[in-house]
Amino acid sequence: MENALFKNPIIKQILDYYATLWALDHLNSLAGWDLRTYMPKEGVVDRGEAFAKISTLSQKIFLDNKFVSLIKKAENEPDLNSYEKGIIRILKRSLEKYEKLPPEFLEEFDKVTTEANNVWEKAKIENNFSLFEPYLEKIVNLCIKKAEYLGYKGHPYDALLDEYEEGLTTKEVEEFFSSIKEPLKKILSYIKNSSRYKTEHPLSLEKYDKKEMENVNLKTLEFLNYDPKKLRLDVSAHPFTTNISLNDHRITTWYRENDFARSLFATIHEYGHALYESQFDSKINYTPLCNFSGLSLSIHESQSRFWENMIGRTKQFIHGMHKSILGINPNLVKYNVEEIYNYFNLVKPSLIRVEADEVSYHFHVMIRFEIEKGLMEGKIKVKDLPKIWNEKYKEYLGIEPKTDREGVLQDVHWSSGSIGYFPTYSIGTFLSGLIKYEIEKDIGDLGNLIKSEDGIKKIQDWLKEKIHQYGGTYTMKELVKKSFGKDFSPSYFLSYLEKKYKEVY
Repeated sequence: MENALFKNPIIKQILDYYATLWALDHLNSLAGWDLRTYMPKEGVVDRGEAFAKISTLSQKIFLDNKFVSLIKKAENEPDLNSYEKGIIRILKRSLEKYEKLPPEFLEEFDKVTTEANNVWEKAKIENNFSLFEPYLEKIVNLCIKKAEYLGYKGHPYDALLDEYEEGLTTKEVEEFFSSIKEPLKKILSYIKNSSRYKTEHPLSLEKYDKKEMENVNLKTLEFLNYDPKKLRLDVSAHPFTTNISLNDHRITTWYRENDFARSLFATIHEYGHALYESQFDSKINYTPLCNFSGLSLSIHESQSRFWENMIGRTKQFIHGMHKSILGINPNLVKYNVEEIYNYFNLVKPSLIRVEADEVSYHFHVMIRFEIEKGLMEGKIKVKDLPKIWNEKYKEYLGIEPKTDREGVLQDVHWSSGSIGYFPTYSIGTFLSGLIKYEIEKDIGDLGNLIKSEDGIKKIQDWLKEKIHQYGGTYTMKELVKKSFGKDFSPSYFLSYLEKKYKEVY
């Protein structure tokens, strides 16, 4: 059947050739998911070798003269539609990367990060940064080398930021954080001065039955209208999502002895990632528009943070899940919807980013941004990271980690070489504020929509129409302008925080 989105004959040739690259990426994603879930630990070196060979094989296939000439020829084609232009934009970015990064560099990067992920897990369990330090040292040096290969105009960190958010620069991130830092401090100060402020909620101390919590997470996915034929939930050392294809999505969560919100919100967050890629237009399947490297991570994170915070932390969601939640521990029967709502929306400085409240969360990201920037400048040394990490937490949040596990070892990102990713968490979260505003303008109050299965479906359909269907067709700025007729602005999320937390506190 003729694909109505792709009519240009050169684009069709490109997509025929690209099918092999898609297949390699498909299997690479599956192997990556397996590495972080069920793979026997002794297999890590072999997996690293396999990843390295796949990287250089993909590079070789991509740089075939025929494929390169097709890409360059397509650039000059008149009357390409938006989808076809998106394909060329993404392929040109990949081409530039493959032309600049030597095969031996790609092999080394994959081998080091594959082993590093395994060592990071062990170091976190054993609370021992020194185990991970030599691997992180190699990763930072490789990232510095990568920036030099790729090139940059302003700052070496720009080359890494651009991998996750096209065109994003260090200067733009600094300006963004500068614009939100004082307003966030003001909101946090208001909360701390409230008579309702407290640093602990009794629900965070309540233990739960893991099997029952697994059931709650599955019930939550059902509440959020997931498709069990396309998505599975597993466990990992750090929650993540791997979207293997349009019809195959793997998300993970984690479990502790107590504080069940940790597991619940991890599940909802990762569901948001999976939903995004599951709602791509089926006509862009098998194309570069579905490739993770072609997507805006700010858009990706706007989806996970939207579902985690603006759906999962509401009274309407709690009301719908209340009976299931009470099943994780007989003691919970004494907690009503209002008390669980206060638990879910407790604002306090904390040590773990993924468990942070909506207000203080962004200080966690600022800390990581400053550290990564310092690492790329050579002003921060890997050996000093635990000390610097603790100092910055004291400066920004007034608290200090007592262990590496709750400090510098808490995130998985550095072990996979993902330096430059963290700023998209905050940018994406602030973008979710604009998305909430636009949804309510178009289809009604979110709280009312959450009350019914039909309402949840309306939210999903709206997100598909405005954001999801396009995949990587547009950059983040282009998509915001196209779908909402305005530029990205932090003001919508700040207004949401002020309104919500002045009611809570």
